[in-house]
Amino acid sequence: MALPNSGLLPATFRGVPFIVTNDEIGGGRRQVVHQYPGRDDPWTEDMGREARRFRFRGFILDGSIRFAGGPVQLQRALLIAALERSGAGMLTHPTLGILQVCVTRFNVGQELDAGRKSSVDIEFVESGKRNFPSILSSSSGLLSAANLGKLALAVDGVRLIALAAAAGGRRQDMRITAASWSSKAIALGADATSLHRLTAQLPGNYGRFSAGGNAGFSDRTSAAYSPGTTVATLIGVASGARVGIAAAAQALMTAVSTTDLGYAQDVASSIVAMVQALADACADPADAIRLLEQLLAYDPGRTEATTAIGTAINGMVRRAATSSLVVAAGQYQPTSANDAAAMVQRLVSLIDAEATIAADAGDRETYSALAAALGAVVRDLRARGANLAQVRTFRSPRATPALVLAQRWYRDPSRASQIVTQSGVPSPLFMPTELLALAA
Repeated sequence: MALPNSGLLPATFRGVPFIVTNDEIGGGRRQVVHQYPGRDDPWTEDMGREARRFRFRGFILDGSIRFAGGPVQLQRALLIAALERSGAGMLTHPTLGILQVCVTRFNVGQELDAGRKSSVDIEFVESGKRNFPSILSSSSGLLSAANLGKLALAVDGVRLIALAAAAGGRRQDMRITAASWSSKAIALGADATSLHRLTAQLPGNYGRFSAGGNAGFSDRTSAAYSPGTTVATLIGVASGARVGIAAAAQALMTAVSTTDLGYAQDVASSIVAMVQALADACADPADAIRLLEQLLAYDPGRTEATTAIGTAINGMVRRAATSSLVVAAGQYQPTSANDAAAMVQRLVSLIDAEATIAADAGDRETYSALAAALGAVVRDLRARGANLAQVRTFRSPRATPALVLAQRWYRDPSRASQIVTQSGVPSPLFMPTELLALAA
């Protein structure tokens, strides 16, 4: 993680945080020097950029809530496990944002005289495309914003639970509040995994009522499953998703029952995992947005949830839902410029409400993360909506089939399904004399 007053991004690798005191970036150009007989001047051929290498020096600190740390022995074990895992992993760089990297070497110091700090020296090499926190592209900006939101809710949530526990907060209040949210997540998961929801990403054309937010302007669904997937196969998919949500909910209940209230990082990570399991169960991003919106509007309705420690759990769940909402917004495919503008207005009200709550509570990290997420969502949807046609009213002297209207208006009969989708009429054979459709 970055130092407290630096204003930099918190450093993590595969979700494990560490404190950075300095970092180095190494790189260059791959040059091949060609020297020819009888010729004094060589020709240097530029073969492209060298792979960038990153070296971090820092430390992990025992029991620091500000850095989302626990016992230094546990932090050391988690960091070593993350560094030794095979393959590329996600690194949050303090200044460059989200990077895909591989570990080349590392040293983690250990003080055997009951010290509270361990030194860290890690070297990475880039692997794949970089994603910037400055929102240079929609996917990288939204991913960075969502990850920062999850980190922020962990820092602020752990702090609030510790303060509430120190002021006499009861574990029972936290357990009852968490149980209410777990039940709500399981109920929403049953909605997300109903078969008519999962068909939203089946390969092939299953009609305008199944594609949801996956088809967008093109009216063609991007399938998430293999070409041989059938509706019967989705029964197993639905069962697996429900089991995953239930397991995440049970993990949350275990965390609130056993965790040290002075350091509730397990509770924060369990809440994030439960909300993410719900979002992952949605085959349609429009469904994910709808269900996360319901989760944000949920009120446990229990006295225990109004206590300081219950309020901390409420805030952590809502902020985790907001972070997942940011990712779902990037996956949603608007059907028109009007649809994109409407989605911007819808999401801005949800994210801004949570940012205001965080600001009123003095949760600086969460407010900053949600403010960045709000900007990311607006930029992304406005940029994609700017390339789509507006919706306008069309009139016809009599009821006409959609194929005829598509040929008449667009000189392209294949766009008949777009007209049907935009207008929402029951039958494509009898289009009304006045309807809404894409202007171009």
